[in-house]
Amino acid sequence: MTTLHSIKNPPMNQWHALIAEVIAGECDDNAVDQLIDVLRLMVNADGSCLLIYPKGAQPQCPYRKREAGEDPWKHIDQYLHSAYLLDPFYRLAAETPTSGVYSLNDVAPDGFKQSELYRVYYRLINFGDEICLMIAVNDELSIQVSLSRKNDKPRFNNTELALIERIFSTVSAILRKWWDAKQQHSKDTFLDTHLESALRHFGSSVLTQRESQILQLVLRGYAVKSIAHKLAISTETIKHHRKNIYSKLDISSQAELFHLFIDSLRMVTPHSPADPLTNYLKPRDA
Repeated sequence: MTTLHSIKNPPMNQWHALIAEVIAGECDDNAVDQLIDVLRLMVNADGSCLLIYPKGAQPQCPYRKREAGEDPWKHIDQYLHSAYLLDPFYRLAAETPTSGVYSLNDVAPDGFKQSELYRVYYRLINFGDEICLMIAVNDELSIQVSLSRKNDKPRFNNTELALIERIFSTVSAILRKWWDAKQQHSKDTFLDTHLESALRHFGSSVLTQRESQILQLVLRGYAVKSIAHKLAISTETIKHHRKNIYSKLDISSQAELFHLFIDSLRMVTPHSPADPLTNYLKPRDA
């Protein structure tokens, strides 16, 4: 019988090293990759994977581990394409989002081994038993860690299941922290990519080409004299254009201009028009 103390030291050493790394603030993709592998080794599973279940969309599988010599992606494509719809673990996440540790016996319906999923998926990939850590991040998304054994191996026993249950809260915290960081990184990357574009096109939907050119320089911090010198026109012409810009944007000062620019960025999405004002001004025109 496997116990916490009889499990080989290397997996436990990796576990403690991983926890120390996460506590120190490192919860990146590499840490999660290590986590998936450590969990596999801790209960002597043949395979492990991380699945992301977005509500109403196909799952994603960022990480998958198998025994040495096996292709870790050999069958996952079939699962992600369509077989997941029949998966009892997916049904649990989709119908009643919940968090906890579940064995295949906990969630599989009676006669599961005669089901279509077992025939087209489990049997073909030689799955004999499975433990899943289900983490309901919110109403729109769940994370699942799957630990599996082949048909020719014994099923996970109660001690191994109890071990996973004991560390579940820690695994859940790590994956939530990783997901939050990943979402923030996506947001930061999006803003880095689109901020310059938004600045370049800000006001272009309502201003003339010359007014847009002057507006760009004003937003970049150029004073009237500097703009006049840069464009080789008089300061009076710059002031005239600035007055027209303020009028068209329904503002009265440079401070309001900067606030308008910052506020309009909140409306920017991957599918927004080039000028962030296009979406921002719609509610005001309604």
